[in-house]
Amino acid sequence: MSSKFRGQVGVTASPKWPVGEPAERSSDMAEKVRSTPGSIGFVEYQYAVKGSVSQGVVRNAAGRFVRASSKSIAAACQAAEAPRWNQFAASLADAPGVDSFPITSFSWVYLRTRSPDSVRVAAIVDFLNWLYTDGQQYAAQEGYAALPAPLLTAVKKKVSDLR
Repeated sequence: MSSKFRGQVGVTASPKWPVGEPAERSSDMAEKVRSTPGSIGFVEYQYAVKGSVSQGVVRNAAGRFVRASSKSIAAACQAAEAPRWNQFAASLADAPGVDSFPITSFSWVYLRTRSPDSVRVAAIVDFLNWLYTDGQQYAAQEGYAALPAPLLTAVKKKVSDLR
């Protein structure tokens, strides 16, 4: 969100950090931060929780300092998507709302809208239908915030349009 940050560090998947040590995987970064006194790092929420890494608070768009949690991540999703629930916002970063965690994103599935392989399409649709129904419980167990019910309904409709 900061133009200074974009200019100095960048917005790529592998930013050019001015200081520090890299890690290959998020779990490696969580372990480095947990075992190095005074260190600061950035990992997805579930890696911090599973790695027992202390978390700081981050100031959100409403000026409130918020800690990452399933609830504050879901609040960012709610703020970005409601009331229409069909925007499929590309970014939840710095979402409005006093309870929104400002460093939030969706995990994305990119698909072609049409495919000549009907067997493949059927398999993908079956997988996505499971993912957005019974699979949601596993997402929550792994530390991902649950999608709000109205957004799940809109996503399921989008999946049904793939057939």
